[in-house]
Amino acid sequence: MSNDGKTIDEVMEEYNKLHNIPIDVTDSITHEEFVAGVANKTTGFKVVGREPITLVSGVRKSMFSFFAALYLAAPLLIIPFWAYHERNWWLLIGIPIASFIAPQLFALRQRFSSGALLLVACIVFWVIKGLHSDFTFFLLCSMWGCFFFQLADSAQTRYAMESLVESPDLFNKAIADKSIVILRKR
Repeated sequence: MSNDGKTIDEVMEEYNKLHNIPIDVTDSITHEEFVAGVANKTTGFKVVGREPITLVSGVRKSMFSFFAALYLAAPLLIIPFWAYHERNWWLLIGIPIASFIAPQLFALRQRFSSGALLLVACIVFWVIKGLHSDFTFFLLCSMWGCFFFQLADSAQTRYAMESLVESPDLFNKAIADKSIVILRKR
């Protein structure tokens, strides 16, 4: 018991309400309630132990794969041609920047401000140094990686939500497998 006679659970419940922390309703929600909650933006989900794209199939999964390939594989094809054109093999450093470093840093931050800051820095260096500056090129590679990472990440979440809304069987299977948690806003 705390000083005012409340249990720890009661104090935590008050804290969660005060800070608008969503509650887990996985065990008590039906597919129809989930669809209604998604429609009025009070219900969402979290995938447990894997990525949301595992809930998706068909064309949506292909679209996600295309977006992911744009930040993972496209730099492997495009940057060597640009480095050859410029006769500057240092530009090959842009491959890991666009494919791995920038998307991972962006994933850690997950804020739009970092993308906006990157855009402003890129424009400033483009105006000051020109397009043929190595640093400007590396900033463009970073923007490429961040943009297509964000596109793929938001697509996988949106496609997973659409799949759960459209398929009661997938929804019930995911809950039975304990691979998703349904959260409702207070």
